[in-house]
Amino acid sequence: MKNWYGCIGFVSLLGLLGLQSGEPLFLSFFAFALFFEYFWVTPDEMFVDTMKKCACLAFFVNLSATALITLALAYFKASGNPLAAGAAAGFGISMAAFAFSTFVLELRERVHAQND
Repeated sequence: MKNWYGCIGFVSLLGLLGLQSGEPLFLSFFAFALFFEYFWVTPDEMFVDTMKKCACLAFFVNLSATALITLALAYFKASGNPLAAGAAAGFGISMAAFAFSTFVLELRERVHAQND
């Protein structure tokens, strides 16, 4: 195996849980199937650097979203367990931020590669 970044695609298997249970929120995990293509990518320094940038962005999005949502839920008393709800929402938002940032940076790299 050339690299392990393709393993992120296994998160898309959670979409099968959405099909089985009928819960539409799990269907969004099918978007991670796009990461299976990374099994066939030869990782160079630019690719690894891009993945690090996206992971760093997702980490800080997770920290800030978890804190803000937890504080808002605790202030408005909108949840019985605001920390659990904030952590779950922060995780979901950070996964979306990671997937979107990898898409944008990879698209930008492909466009620049075609122009050269």
